[in-house]
Amino acid sequence: MLNKMRALAFGPYPCPGRIVILLALVVAALLASTACEDKAIGRPCNLGEEVAIDQGAYHVEASDCPSRICVKPAVQAGITSDPGTAPYCSAECNSNDDCSGQTRDSSNPNDKRCARGFVCAPVFTKGPLCCTKICLCRDFFSASVGAAIPDECKPESGVTCS
Repeated sequence: MLNKMRALAFGPYPCPGRIVILLALVVAALLASTACEDKAIGRPCNLGEEVAIDQGAYHVEASDCPSRICVKPAVQAGITSDPGTAPYCSAECNSNDDCSGQTRDSSNPNDKRCARGFVCAPVFTKGPLCCTKICLCRDFFSASVGAAIPDECKPESGVTCS
């Protein structure tokens, strides 16, 4: 059986060049299948509503985001001014490594994308994103504190999302 497969794959006479080409094709296919998809984290998106600086909001059917998640977190206490960051595409994550994304071009005063990069944390306590870790723009959080995990989302709280 193995000889028949070898004959089909390589012809009647195995050629080292053919083996190398076949292995290169297999490796290329494996690399292509494991490539990271672009989740467009940080891309500006339409939340569908205007929200105040101290309010957080999200939209889980945002057609302008590959993940369908458009967010604008509430500005955390301790941030004294509006970060000037517009709602942006996000995605579910497991760690900060999952959250590389588009950031602001500081030379463009009209660019409202995230300026300080992203962090993976839960921030919402109601609805479909309740206690779900998503990529969040650091502009909305104190640099010394980071994204504060809501009490409801801490494992010891015993609270479950509905």
